Amino acid sequence: MLLSLAWRDLRASGRQLWVFCACLALGVALVAASGGLYRQVAGALQEDARALFGGDLEVRQSDPLPPAELDWVQARGEVSRVIALRSMLRVPDGRTQLVALQSADARYPLYGQVTLSPEQPLSDALAQRDGLWGLAVDGVLARRLGLVPGSAVQLGDLTLQVRAVIARQPDRSLRADWNGAPVLLAESALQATGLVQPASRVQYHYRVRTATPPAAWRDNFVAAFPQSTAEVRSFQQRSERVAEVLEQVGSAFMLIGLSALFIGGLGVFNSVQAYLQGKLATLATLRALGLRDARLVALVLLQVLMLAVAASALGVLAGGALALAGAALAARSLPLVQQLGPQLAAMAGPAALAMGFGVLTALAFALPALGRALAVTPAALFRGLDPAALRTPAWAWAASAACGLAIAALLVGSLPDARIGWAFLAVVAALLVLLEGVQRILRALARQLLASRWQPGFALRLALAGLQRPGSALRPALLSLGTALTLLVACTLVVSTLLRTIAETVPREAPGLVLHDVQTEQLPLLREQLGPVQRLQTAPLVLGRLAAVNGDALRDSGDARRLREARTEHKLSTRAGNLDDVVVERGALWAADYQGPPLVAMEDREADQLGLKVGDRLRFDIQGQSVEALLSAIYSQRRLQARLWLEGIFSDGVLDPFITRHVGAAWLNPQQAIAAQDRLAAVAPNIVSVRTDALLSESRLLLGRASAALAVIAGICLAASLLVLASVVAASRARQVYEASVLHVLGARLSSLRLALRWEYALLAGVTSVFATAAGSALALALLHWRLELDASGLYWTGAVAALGISGLSLSMGAQWLLAQLRLSPARLLRSGG
Repeated sequence: MLLSLAWRDLRASGRQLWVFCACLALGVALVAASGGLYRQVAGALQEDARALFGGDLEVRQSDPLPPAELDWVQARGEVSRVIALRSMLRVPDGRTQLVALQSADARYPLYGQVTLSPEQPLSDALAQRDGLWGLAVDGVLARRLGLVPGSAVQLGDLTLQVRAVIARQPDRSLRADWNGAPVLLAESALQATGLVQPASRVQYHYRVRTATPPAAWRDNFVAAFPQSTAEVRSFQQRSERVAEVLEQVGSAFMLIGLSALFIGGLGVFNSVQAYLQGKLATLATLRALGLRDARLVALVLLQVLMLAVAASALGVLAGGALALAGAALAARSLPLVQQLGPQLAAMAGPAALAMGFGVLTALAFALPALGRALAVTPAALFRGLDPAALRTPAWAWAASAACGLAIAALLVGSLPDARIGWAFLAVVAALLVLLEGVQRILRALARQLLASRWQPGFALRLALAGLQRPGSALRPALLSLGTALTLLVACTLVVSTLLRTIAETVPREAPGLVLHDVQTEQLPLLREQLGPVQRLQTAPLVLGRLAAVNGDALRDSGDARRLREARTEHKLSTRAGNLDDVVVERGALWAADYQGPPLVAMEDREADQLGLKVGDRLRFDIQGQSVEALLSAIYSQRRLQARLWLEGIFSDGVLDPFITRHVGAAWLNPQQAIAAQDRLAAVAPNIVSVRTDALLSESRLLLGRASAALAVIAGICLAASLLVLASVVAASRARQVYEASVLHVLGARLSSLRLALRWEYALLAGVTSVFATAAGSALALALLHWRLELDASGLYWTGAVAALGISGLSLSMGAQWLLAQLRLSPARLLRSGG
């Protein structure tokens, strides 16, 4: 009976609740999309953690393991040795490309399987045939250079033949597109290239598959070889780091979706309120005929639930489609399984969660509106009680608060990082308090202006009165449009700053080529092959380990971080004209002509991890010798301009006994850089050169994708806020049209009433724009300063323009719609009671 009545009533008048459905569907879609995509990516990376890492453990160092250590490792698991280094691959037409060479033995890979195109065993593809070694190249590299099976390529002193394109590589680096596309070849072929030299930056990875718990295996190795310089890592450590990053990203996207859902909740409140205001007479009739309040509440709640479930289901379907599309894009770089069954299973949890959020949000925001509609007696309703005078009863607030607490518990329990959930709740609460304070201040200012001696025109005075009257659109407009515009301003300012940094700052200051592995005797050859350049700067590069701080050996420390540092190689160099463009944060660098005791400056990340302070005495282990130096400065890198990421800079002369190779930077235009790179690869294949314009292109591409994603998110939030604004206009339409008609009957000109309405919405647009610009700029500046370390000076106008333009456009549309309503006959409106 009740269900049938609710359904018939919805069919007859439920079209007025389209804003309710649209707002809820948009918010649920973002929650479902973010949760579904996170679950797919996180699940794939966590399930394939061993395959991504290459084994259960990895023993890594820059030289082959000593026989004793190798025997110990091989006795305690299945071992695959991978030799990795970066080099320049050259094709017959002279073009070159930076690649990441990776040898593959008979046991590679220990987990997962390499899939080749055309299909063939990896050992066959890499074998020597007719005097030519084979190799398998990454698909990205093959497309860039036009390589197909049978193509000849040059690596160092060796010509090899492309036998296959890698369709799937389980341990492909997540940063392969930046650090060099992977190329697989046999270890004997790699040795024959002549690239593996004593001074080359070669890494030997001994990957281990074992039944022993990785942590216990690592502890046993360290105990057996306490003086070993090898670094031992487990897949669990890698998995934990990946999980931490994924949790942050997943939580951020989930919070954006919940922000949109919160904005949509305001639309739910306003649309339900407008719907119930239009049904006050019906509700009064039902109560007068004897329908109890409990049954009436159940009737309306049933209608709300029916719409909430339908809208949430629609949002879940749309969000699932977005998640599948995002997974298809991410599958180009991540090992995601593109099978509909497993994907739907992974998204089932987030979909159910989004449904729960949608239904609870609908109830939380609809209950106060329902309570207001049922707060008065039928007699008062029939007498034409002003809807603005309605008050929300305590039971409705209590029920709404219970739904809010359920949403908060669901939020904190479902986010990967609960701390982010609590922070989000704190920010929402602070935002609500701030917005409430702002609208109270504005109402007070409007009252003071009206009570002052200042006498504005009739239209402006009427607009000011409209802002401060009960039931005005000020609060909902600030809450909905202000919140959405705050996010839009923040996105606009962050993206504008990043675009300016990459498009202007980096190209102006970045060199055309960054050079690695230049042997000392190759410096004259380097200058000759580069030809005329704007500037060439080189610096020595020495690898060493920090062994002791103030006499305390790191190996003997009880601090896990210091123990790891004792086995970590650092890139060390001299000041050399500040090649890496570092910025001193603490202490000071020595004078250019300094000749005193050894001094060193350390990068802030390394220094902070170890708790180093200016004035500490450090001892380094460099090529088996101890070097002591006083820490005189701690510096930071210019994040988007750093070239080498040096961890330590010594005063001149300290590293001279250990220098065998150099790094450098050459300032020249992109075309010169391409030609110089090809010439260098032909005569000195061991020299690794990286074109910064290629990195900048990748940066712009990634930033373009990020900008598009931000635009989609901001657009959805903006669409939700515009729908909320439509609900605000709808909720206040009856009162505004009624009051305007009364004033028109009393003699006010229609042109004056229209001007007053325009003034009211213009003031709303101005207030909303100012608030959104201030709040959004503060949010963006916090992100830019604390996380990206970028300066937004000179770009604040972009956020202001976005806020003013969007708020002006949206509110003017609302005003125009209301102006159209004022064309109705006042007599007809007065006869109908508004």
